[in-house]
Amino acid sequence: MSSSTISGIVKSDHIAVNELYKNYIMSQGDIKKQERLSIQFRQELTKHSIAEETILYPAFEQYLGPEGKKIADQDRNEHETVKKLLHLLGTTPVSNPQHRIIFSELMTNLNAHIRSEEKNNLSKFESAITVDLSASLAQAFEQAKLSVAV
Repeated sequence: MSSSTISGIVKSDHIAVNELYKNYIMSQGDIKKQERLSIQFRQELTKHSIAEETILYPAFEQYLGPEGKKIADQDRNEHETVKKLLHLLGTTPVSNPQHRIIFSELMTNLNAHIRSEEKNNLSKFESAITVDLSASLAQAFEQAKLSVAV
């Protein structure tokens, strides 16, 4: 998928947050760097989640009908778990050993969500919409991320 499609943009974001997490893990022992990466991760994931909730999930509902509503509701529920962990991560200092444990749990939940979204939902959605609509949604998704103040 090209990054000019909604699937391409979403998948690109998924790769970016996973890279931030990997860099955080590889920065073990460098609290300042881990702190910077943790903050960047939380900002990127927050923007991404808000864009999914304001652009992608309503589009699932609109273009996939009752099945789209079911998918969107499940994705929203998964987001709630991730949001709680994201908040906990943000309120736990990087110097606290719990920070890494919370981060790991967050990633376990997030990666399960990502797998389901990429394997099932996005491909089903792309096949139900036009290339032009996908490109338009991709643009709206990027705009939504830019409008988020974190």
